Amino acid sequence: MINGYNGLGLDIDLSTGKIREIGIADTLIKQYVGGRGLGTYFLTQNLPPDTDPLSEQSLLVISAGGLGGSRAPAAGRFSVTFKSPLTGTIASANSGGRWGSIFKRSGFDICLIRGRSAVPVYILIAEGDARILEAGNLWGKTLPELSEDLAAIHSSSAGILAIGPAGENRVLFASLMNDIHRTAGRGGGGAVMGAKNLKAIVVNGQKTFAPARPEEYRNGLYQAEKLVKNFPVTARALPQLGTPGLVRLIHAHDMLPSRNFSSTRHKTGEVMEISGEKLRSRLLVRRRGCYNCSVACGRVTRVKSRKGEGPEYETIALLGPNLGIYDLDRVAVANYLCNENGMDTISLGGTLALATELFQKGIIGTADTGGRDLDWGRGELLIQLTKATARREGLGEWLARGSLRLGRQFGREDLAMAVKGLELPGYDPRASLHQALGYATSPRGGCHLKGGYLVCLGFFGGAREVNRFLVDSAADHCVEAQDSGCVSDMLGICRFLSFSLSDHELARIYSGYTGLDTGPEDLKATARRIQNIERSFNIRAGFTAADDTLPERMFREKIMVDGKRRAIDYDGQFKVMLDKYYQVRGWDRQGVPAPVAAEPG
Repeated sequence: MINGYNGLGLDIDLSTGKIREIGIADTLIKQYVGGRGLGTYFLTQNLPPDTDPLSEQSLLVISAGGLGGSRAPAAGRFSVTFKSPLTGTIASANSGGRWGSIFKRSGFDICLIRGRSAVPVYILIAEGDARILEAGNLWGKTLPELSEDLAAIHSSSAGILAIGPAGENRVLFASLMNDIHRTAGRGGGGAVMGAKNLKAIVVNGQKTFAPARPEEYRNGLYQAEKLVKNFPVTARALPQLGTPGLVRLIHAHDMLPSRNFSSTRHKTGEVMEISGEKLRSRLLVRRRGCYNCSVACGRVTRVKSRKGEGPEYETIALLGPNLGIYDLDRVAVANYLCNENGMDTISLGGTLALATELFQKGIIGTADTGGRDLDWGRGELLIQLTKATARREGLGEWLARGSLRLGRQFGREDLAMAVKGLELPGYDPRASLHQALGYATSPRGGCHLKGGYLVCLGFFGGAREVNRFLVDSAADHCVEAQDSGCVSDMLGICRFLSFSLSDHELARIYSGYTGLDTGPEDLKATARRIQNIERSFNIRAGFTAADDTLPERMFREKIMVDGKRRAIDYDGQFKVMLDKYYQVRGWDRQGVPAPVAAEPG
C-alpha cells in the first residue's frame, strides 16, 4: 500500500442495503492520484454514459485528495463525481471545509454510492466501518437544523456532508454542503443524492499518516508555506477581503455582468455598494479558513439577526448586478438561503436573470410568474424566488430546472447564458478571450474552474500576466490552466494556492508524503489523461464539438471593454482558438481524443 493512502474504498448499494469494501490497487493510485482523478476513473468504469442521472442506476463517487491527511497547505478538499442532471455531462464538484480530511482519516480513500433507498437514510462512516441509518425525522430539514441534530447524535467533531430541501426536491442545480456553508456546488450533485433518498454522509476518524520521506516532505512544506505567505494574492488580497475583493477589480476590467450578461456597465457608486470593502465594513463578523489553510478567505457575516457565511464573489456577481441588484444585504440573505437549502448560487442567478429578461421582453407574463412582475433590481423578489425555487413552488418549478430548460420552454434558448446547460459564472467572456475558450471547453459546461481560471492571467498573473485578447496563445494558456487546475483537484489542494505554488512545489510535497517518485510532468500527464477520459465520457453521452461554444449573445452583441465595443468574432477569433485547442490537446479535428486504456483495478 502506498504511504498516505488507506488503499480501501466503500461500495454502498442503497437499494439492497449492502456495503462492501473494495481494494484500491497501487497501480490505480499511480495513474489517477485521488480526488477528481480516482473519482473520474471509478465513475466512468461503473456508469454507462446514457444513464439517467436521477435514476436508481446512477452513481455518486466521493473521493479524498491525494494529499488528504497531510499537512500540505489547504489540502483537505475532496471531489464528488457524477453525471449531472442539469447538463448531462460528467461533473466533478469540489469542496473545502474539513469533511474531506476527516473522511480520509476514517480509513477510506473513496466511496461509491449506488441505488436508491426505499426510505430516507444517511450513511455513517467511522474508523474503518460504515452503516446505513434511517433518516425519516431528518428529511426536510435545512442544513443548520440537520447539522445540529447529527452533531448531537454523533459528535461535534464529526464531518457532515448533506443536502437540504433543494436536493430532496431534486432542484437540478442542488448542491452538496459540508460545514453548513462549504459547497460542492455545481452540476446538481445534491439532486442526485436526493434522488437516492440519501440525506447525509457523516464521517468520523482520527487516523494519521506519517510521511514516507520526512526530510523531502518537510522541505516541500517549508517552501510552500513561505510562498503562500509572501505572494500578494494569498498573503494580502484574499485574507483581507476574501473573494468579494474581486468585485471592483472585475468591474475595472469590464467583466462584471449586468442584467443577464447584456452589459458590463455599472455606476461606480453601485459597485462600491457590493464590494469586498463594503462587505468588510458592513457585514463581516470574522474570517474563516478551510482545513489547514492560513489564507482564510471565508467570511462569516451577519445581516441583522441572521448569520451565515459569504457571499463569495460569484454569488455577489450573479445574484447582484446580473439581476440589477446592488443591495449587499439582500444578496447576503439570498446566499444564506441557498446554503441552508443546498443550492448553487451561480445557476440560480443565471436562471433568475433569464426569467427576468423573458418577462421584460414580453415573452412571459404574470400568468407564467404567479402574478409577479419580474423587474431588474428587486431585492425582495430575489428572496421570494430563492425560497420558491428550493421548494419548487409556482414559478420556482421552472426555475428549478435551470436556464437552458427555461429558455427552451419559451422558445428563447439563445437567451440562456449557459454552456452545455451550465450557467456562466461572473466573468463576461467578451472581456477575456482566454476565459471564453475555457468556458467552451470545460468538461462540465460553463465553468471558470474546470475551464481553467483564465481571467486572472489578465490582471494578477504576476510574471505570467498576458494580454487577455491574444488569439494565438489562448489555447496554450487554456490547456496549461486546465491541467494545473486538474492537478489541484487530484491532490485535494485549493485552487487559490496555484497563485503562489507551482506544480513543482506540489510534486515535491506529494513525493515526500507518499514515497513515489513523482515530478511535475508526471502530475500534468495524469491530469491530461483524466481530462481525456472526461471528454470521452461526454462524447459517449452525446456531446460533440458543436457543444464547445458560447451563448449567441457573446458573438452578436457588443459591450464596451477597454474603451472599445467588443463581441467575439466566431470565425476570426473563437474558431481559431478552438481548433488550436484541439491540436494542443492531441484531439482530432472534431475534438475526439484517442482512446484511453483502462488501468487494472
